[in-house]
Amino acid sequence: MKERLTPCCNGDPADWRPLNARQRRARLIVGVALLSLALALPWSAVSWIALAVIAGWLGATHILAAAMAYPGCPELGAAPSLLLGRCVRIGCSPWRWLDARFRLAA
Repeated sequence: MKERLTPCCNGDPADWRPLNARQRRARLIVGVALLSLALALPWSAVSWIALAVIAGWLGATHILAAAMAYPGCPELGAAPSLLLGRCVRIGCSPWRWLDARFRLAA
């Protein structure tokens, strides 16, 4: 039987623990790759600029999540957690799945 995934960013952060070193490294690699993609995209048309801004936001928040060891959704929780000075708990099903798939979780 297939495991049912919940929506990407849900309000139920299951198993809320700070990221371990391998999980932080994975988020950092994804963040650097997304920032590199944002910088490599052409800035000639509005659609390319919009795509570059989105990729840049995703990359920056993944790097922030890696630096903070934030275990939830990097896009919606890492920046607010930093700005508010408290942990904003927003779960992230894709990262939970990837952590389990690549055996990154301890």
